[in-house]
Parts: sequence; structure tokens; C-alpha cells
Amino acid sequence: MKIISHRGSNVSEYKNNTKEALLKALNTDFIDGVEFDVRITKDKKIVIIHDPIIDFVSDGSGIVSNMSLKTLKKYNFGTKEKPCKICQLDEFLKCVHTNKIILIELKFEGSNYKVYSNIIYNIIKKYNLNIYICSFNYNLLKYFNKLYNRCGLLIGNMINTDKLYNTFNFNIVSYKYKNIITNKKTFLWTINEYKSGLDKFYVITDKPYLFKN
Repeated sequence: MKIISHRGSNVSEYKNNTKEALLKALNTDFIDGVEFDVRITKDKKIVIIHDPIIDFVSDGSGIVSNMSLKTLKKYNFGTKEKPCKICQLDEFLKCVHTNKIILIELKFEGSNYKVYSNIIYNIIKKYNLNIYICSFNYNLLKYFNKLYNRCGLLIGNMINTDKLYNTFNFNIVSYKYKNIITNKKTFLWTINEYKSGLDKFYVITDKPYLFKN
């Protein structure tokens, strides 16, 4: 089993999807990698954030794609005790000095996914890191796969269930599909209670300590 920390959750006092939480997870011996989400700003910067709006993850308000990086940097994306600024993808990758897995989920609701994909590819190609790319967006991922061949489709919750067998390098599936795909590397999301039969999988979890040997 490989343990992938979902957004750096529950490994430190820092809020998830912050640079500080992710780096802490990567520096934790028994954790094999981290997963996090990225979005594009109004000025075409790539930032680490899950939600399309910042209202529930910061002390600000607004839509990420309608805001500049400078504006986003004004807000606290951490806690009162441990404040954190929103982090650019490039800024985070510069701080990574490990061969552990960096699993990046591409979040994008617009139509021009090629521009978004090209910007991200031009960032990740600068780093000699163990980067994996995933998305629920099938068409975006098909395009990204032409640029970078370590791509995987997110499958589950009635999304992409008709694409269980695909040509991507790996799959990320919800637990109910774990025994269907056996011909490629498979990540399971998001497993937050111990289950048997997980030894051959990469387990994405909010509770990495639960799976510590």
C-alpha cells in the first residue's frame, strides 16, 4: 500500500491545501505522496485550491477565475493561529525536494482547457519531480495526455463510470470500483476508514495515520 495524503490533511496544525500542510505531509516518513487541486486565476496564474470560490476556505469572498493573484494574496487561507497565503503551483514545486508522489488534480469549468493545460505543463516540465496529473474532465485530460503521459482519470460518483477502461497511464477510482481495474496502477479515493484488501493500491486519504504500519 502507498499512502497519499489528501490535500495534506491531518498531518499538522495547518489547513489543508496550503503549502505548509502539503510540505509537512511530504516530510512525514510513512506518507508516500500528496494530492492537491489547482485552478487558474484571472491573470492566468495557477493556484492550489479546491473550491471555485474562496468563501469557505479563506477570510475573503469571490470566484477564483475572476480574481487576480494579487487580490487572492490579500486573504488568509489558513487559520487565525496559523495564517497562510494561497500558494501558486510553481511556488510549491520549488519547495519540493523529494521523489515522493505529487498528484495534481486539474480543476477547470471553462471551455478553453488547452490554454489552462499548456500553462500547467510549462510549469511542471521545469521540475524533475514525481508528478502525476489527474482530472474528472475527460476532454481536458485527453489533451494533457498529449503533453505529458503520466495522466489518470478520476472515476466514481456517477462520473466517468462509462470510461473505466481507458488508455491513460493510471486510474483514480472510488472504492466500489477497486476490483474492476487490475491492468494498471490504481489510486483509490478517498479512503478514510481502514478496509481490507488495499495492499496493492495507492490510497488517497484524509487520515494518513490510520494506515500507518
